[in-house]
Amino acid sequence: MTHLQATQANGRRMEAVAEHDFQAGSPDELSFKRGNILKVLNKDEDPHWYKAELEGNEGFIPSNYIRMTECNWYLGKITRNDAEVLLKKPNVRDGHFLVRQCESSPGEFSISVRFQDSVQHFKVLRDQNGKYYLWAVKFSSLNELVAYHRTASVSRTHTILLSDLNVETRFVQALFDFNPQESGELAFKRGDVITLINRDDPNWWEGQLNNRRGIFPSNYVCPYNSNRSNTNVAPGFTPAP
Repeated sequence: MTHLQATQANGRRMEAVAEHDFQAGSPDELSFKRGNILKVLNKDEDPHWYKAELEGNEGFIPSNYIRMTECNWYLGKITRNDAEVLLKKPNVRDGHFLVRQCESSPGEFSISVRFQDSVQHFKVLRDQNGKYYLWAVKFSSLNELVAYHRTASVSRTHTILLSDLNVETRFVQALFDFNPQESGELAFKRGDVITLINRDDPNWWEGQLNNRRGIFPSNYVCPYNSNRSNTNVAPGFTPAP
């Protein structure tokens, strides 16, 4: 997986509901009214100000004026390769999917879907009005597009209906930096989100990060939680592997 810091990791939320009116105070801010549905484009830069879109206009909004809507299918900056690793696991069925940011086109999205023994990838397109679509039917948000394709195929050549993938134990998040001492170990930094592959050994788990695969000490990580904005560990503390 790409270098997902904790703030990027909680990007599983694609939309927000405005809980208060907000009047922009500068040209790069975005005005909105209570009850508006905003598309959240970026939460990475500042925990207090998110980049969002409303009716084709983009700008920054105060995070404490909105309520985020959960989208467990959105995994942010996961690579195409790591998406395939997840979706090819034995317990994954046809139609299980995730939405990710395009590696080659920042700000755009792709849907990765398990079908038979492979993973198919569909780029989400946008028209001049900001509408999202795969084929002919267009939507105001990714949420609406996903909901539609739960009952209408994402493919024109096969019937592939989207269904939710269990998200509970697919990822772990690094509590500390880990520098390998042996060949076959996986290096990572505090805050990285790691694709979990195998945890048969209680002390050393196997995972993948940035297309690298290896083992790592299980006490260096915690279950990934999209709601956590940082890892709550005292700076400078590191456990023994």
